Amino acid sequence: MSRGKVTLIFFIFCWSVLSTLVVPPIFQYFNRIEPRVFGIPFLAYWILLVCIILSLTLIVWYIVEDKRGELD
Repeated sequence: MSRGKVTLIFFIFCWSVLSTLVVPPIFQYFNRIEPRVFGIPFLAYWILLVCIILSLTLIVWYIVEDKRGELD
């Protein structure tokens, strides 16, 4: 895959995951107190999970770019 295509795939994935936090129709599904997950409201759990997913995605993106020798 070309560098531009890999970057586009990561960008689209990150945007779609991040959009669950800000797009009102999608956000309304997660904006509730019950059920509690690990003792915290579901919305707080969802925000934490999205942050973890995006962090792991950026780590994978960095590793992919590093192995291809495309880091500046």
